[in-house]
Amino acid sequence: MNYTKAKIFNIVLKNLRVSVSIQNANQNDKNAVILNEFYDCAKEQVLKDFDWNFANGYRELSLTGNIPQNPKFLYEYDYPNDCLFAREIIPYVNNEIVEFEIASNQTGCKVINTNTTPAILRYTKLVDNEVFFSTEFVIALCWYLAFLSAPAICGNRAIQSDCLNIYTNMLAKAKALNASEGYIKTIDSCSWLDER
Repeated sequence: MNYTKAKIFNIVLKNLRVSVSIQNANQNDKNAVILNEFYDCAKEQVLKDFDWNFANGYRELSLTGNIPQNPKFLYEYDYPNDCLFAREIIPYVNNEIVEFEIASNQTGCKVINTNTTPAILRYTKLVDNEVFFSTEFVIALCWYLAFLSAPAICGNRAIQSDCLNIYTNMLAKAKALNASEGYIKTIDSCSWLDER
């Protein structure tokens, strides 16, 4: 199903037990204005809260040419413009976890420090087009947006609390569904095989 911002806003209003719908997300209506104010924050938070398949991105990082301020790391890389949340640096050897940190360099730019080169980052992209949203993401987003906007739209703290609880439950369900999609084979290391 293709989603639009207006559809998302109408689901949020139903979650808040508001019977009035909106026709256009940009209409000059009190509820639409409030939902627009919270929409980007809610969307970014829900994207960060879980490693959604539809928002996965991979990029070989570019060295900045600077030495990291943290002496624990050897290399400083540019932080990708479309990166909302850095998940991991893909290991080249033995599936070991590659340590990295997000920091600001001397000029105040966001950077990634690590001890590996080259470095490929797996990250959550900022997805702005609702057409690409999965159903599970939309459901979670609607409940989180309802949580944020509840005091301004319906003024009911009990409804707001319910929305947060449902969001937490929907996020757990979405995680289970999202995790079951796809397959990556892992090779377990056996000491008796390694010795051969």
